[in-house]
Amino acid sequence: MWRLYSDSRVSRLEERLAKLESELKQATLDFDELWQKCRKLLGRTVKERVSIESAHQPEEVVEVPNGQGGTPRGFLTERQKQFQQQILRRRGGG
Repeated sequence: MWRLYSDSRVSRLEERLAKLESELKQATLDFDELWQKCRKLLGRTVKERVSIESAHQPEEVVEVPNGQGGTPRGFLTERQKQFQQQILRRRGGG
């Protein structure tokens, strides 16, 4: 019985298969690299959008009720007030 495929034909098919496999690996690596770049760009875009939106929002103004000693960010405990006074004295501001 004679062969349907000669050895040279089989080796050519094996070479083509190996070449296709290596090209597929390279394409996969290229795609992964492109995917990472796109994710990085998207992250930067989202951060920039948040910073732009926060810059256009009016700042909150907190009013302190009369007769109560508070700061715009909230009220300090007695211990916090002591620390604040020590810091101000060290800086020479009070």
